Amino acid sequence: MSVASAISNLLKILFLILLIIVLILGGIFWFDRLDLLDYKRVTGPLSQYLPAFMKRGEQPLEDDEFLLERAYIEKKEQRLQDVEKNLDRRGQELDDRGLLLSEQEAKLSEEAKRLEEQEKVLSEARRQYDNYKDNVRKQAEYFVSMPPKKAVERLQKLEDLLIVDILREMDLNAEETGTQSIVPYYLSLMDAERAASVQRKMTKVVDFEEL
Repeated sequence: MSVASAISNLLKILFLILLIIVLILGGIFWFDRLDLLDYKRVTGPLSQYLPAFMKRGEQPLEDDEFLLERAYIEKKEQRLQDVEKNLDRRGQELDDRGLLLSEQEAKLSEEAKRLEEQEKVLSEARRQYDNYKDNVRKQAEYFVSMPPKKAVERLQKLEDLLIVDILREMDLNAEETGTQSIVPYYLSLMDAERAASVQRKMTKVVDFEEL
């Protein structure tokens, strides 16, 4: 056998060995993709001698141009997530404030109803008082128009407080018209004990009004 023939056979053998190694590595690579083998563990000692496309986890150089874009997108997504969390927090705060305002509105509504009821009560009391004052005024005019003895006779059938109000109305009418009040004369015609009781209550009423 010549030297050239031996070299040719040796090159063929080396080529076949290299082809077998490539096929084996390619098979291991795809087995790794199918999660049947750990590609990096098998090719660990030889990884530095392998081409870039056969190194798992490494990407070709042409993908590097998208790294900045991906990083920008990731940061933008993170910012959007932060904004969303902030909006959720503010939304919860607004819900809490809305609940608080609803509770305050309910309390104000109840207070308004209570004040309305009080206003009704005061209005009714004022109406009754006005009716009472009007009735006292009419009775004072009625008793003044009667003969004194007859008027006193009827007055003594009333309660002391009503007598006091009627006599006070007579005094007021006399003061407004500039005439002399007949109240002292009415009291002189009353029973002495009843007259003293009425005068005592009239004095208390006067003292209270002056306060």
